[in-house]
Amino acid sequence: MKNEEQFMVDGFLFGNKDDVKQAQEEVETVKFLEQKMNFEDTGTTLRVYEKALKEKIFKTPIGFEFMRKIQHELMKRGVPEENIKPIPLYQVFSRTEEVKPARVQKKKVKPDKTKIYLRTSVLVNIALVILVIGMFVISLFGETPNIVNYRFRIQDEYSTWEQELTERENRIKEKERELNLE
Repeated sequence: MKNEEQFMVDGFLFGNKDDVKQAQEEVETVKFLEQKMNFEDTGTTLRVYEKALKEKIFKTPIGFEFMRKIQHELMKRGVPEENIKPIPLYQVFSRTEEVKPARVQKKKVKPDKTKIYLRTSVLVNIALVILVIGMFVISLFGETPNIVNYRFRIQDEYSTWEQELTERENRIKEKERELNLE
């Protein structure tokens, strides 16, 4: 019930806050015009009526109701009906497939931000997993010792040095024997 009261203006129930604001502004305009207008002066009243129609001052039922009141006052005071322009509503009220509303407000469809963030997050995570796998491959098969394979590399290096030293030692001993035999 409170939601209905928030959207009610002068006996009309509106669909959203923007329409309510527009209706409230029109209530103020109607009050101002009713105070200032002299309905006895049909020429001025007709000009005000036509100017309001031309400039589309009223857009809600509150304004249309006021314009209808002016129409009745003009007819009551003797202005011929053919001199009074009809009030254009700029809306279609029937719900048929063939007739489309004259004033259709299109809403821009925005992609859901959470879907965009989720997609971006998944792509970033996949890229990071690929990078981590690549780093492990480089670490395992790279030539320089690193934290993953340093122990084996150092052991291989020391065993290679030890083998080279043993071979040199053996060559030197052979040379010494040859020199001693001569």
